[in-house]
Amino acid sequence: MTLYQKVQAVNRIFNQLDKDLDSFQNSTGLSCVANCGLCCLKPDINATALEFLPLAYHLLKNGEAEEWLEDLQNDKDNKICPVLNKVIAPDSKGFCSEYAHRGLICRLFGFSAMLHKNNTPTLVTCKPIKEQKTEAFNNAKAHIAANKKYPLISNYYMQLRSIDESLGEELFPIRIALEKAIYAVLGYYAYRRAPRKGKVA
Repeated sequence: MTLYQKVQAVNRIFNQLDKDLDSFQNSTGLSCVANCGLCCLKPDINATALEFLPLAYHLLKNGEAEEWLEDLQNDKDNKICPVLNKVIAPDSKGFCSEYAHRGLICRLFGFSAMLHKNNTPTLVTCKPIKEQKTEAFNNAKAHIAANKKYPLISNYYMQLRSIDESLGEELFPIRIALEKAIYAVLGYYAYRRAPRKGKVA
């Protein structure tokens, strides 16, 4: 499988997940708290390199991959997600600068479930949603408890690993995951013709 085919495969998973999330949110009324973004500011969010492969490929096509890699390497002490919009006010919350290419964890968190003891599915969401969207939160919990259709985190990570186990297995802080994804893209195209904006390869 070529790198571009891997990017396409990851995007297919993302597209299906977006449909599943839309269905779950429409059924439960669950949504983010407006202008929040607190989850984006957490320094301990982990991801795989594979889920950031589409972003790394996008950066390469736009001629930005090496610049992003340099920024990541020069700012290693910064633990906050590097994809946060750099042009908003310092006290603003959230706002992803690469929303279309955000990682799997960014899509799942707040609106998915994970299996706990006895394989019981439990909603994975945040404190602001629990406290400020209580009715929707309770609807979502009841929806999952009734075994209606909901996004299960482990299913999507299993699908990712089937694309490329080496890039989809290990979890890293988001900054490192993105750095590894950019390295993978740059390494792949080191001796091949890199895709240009508007072109695929």
